[in-house]
Amino acid sequence: MEQPRKSKMNRDRWDLDSVRYHMKKPPAPSREIRSIGEVLGDVVDGLEQPTQENILILRAAWPKLVGEQIAKHSQPGFIKDFQLFIFVDLPGWMPELERIKRPLLTKLQSKYRELRIRQIRFSLNH
Repeated sequence: MEQPRKSKMNRDRWDLDSVRYHMKKPPAPSREIRSIGEVLGDVVDGLEQPTQENILILRAAWPKLVGEQIAKHSQPGFIKDFQLFIFVDLPGWMPELERIKRPLLTKLQSKYRELRIRQIRFSLNH
């Protein structure tokens, strides 16, 4: 366990050790070293947004709706104001998705009427 920061220091011992070991300042207290990735992982875990149930259904059916190749690079994100937002991982796939936008909207409206999707929007997912 590390000592409190305002603890009293044995000045005579420090003077002797600083000369003996050529130290310019007192040693830091011993702490467990953790990488930034470990620390940020703990922080980011608490920041995930809840996923809508409808999106989970669409994500499961996504490869059948758009095809395996496109499904690898895109996924349904969320539904807001009757618009389905689709996250795309690379900008090169945006034109491909724009090309199939109308047929995809027709499929979604026929198979998933209860979702009442009227429009599709694409967004880069960074």
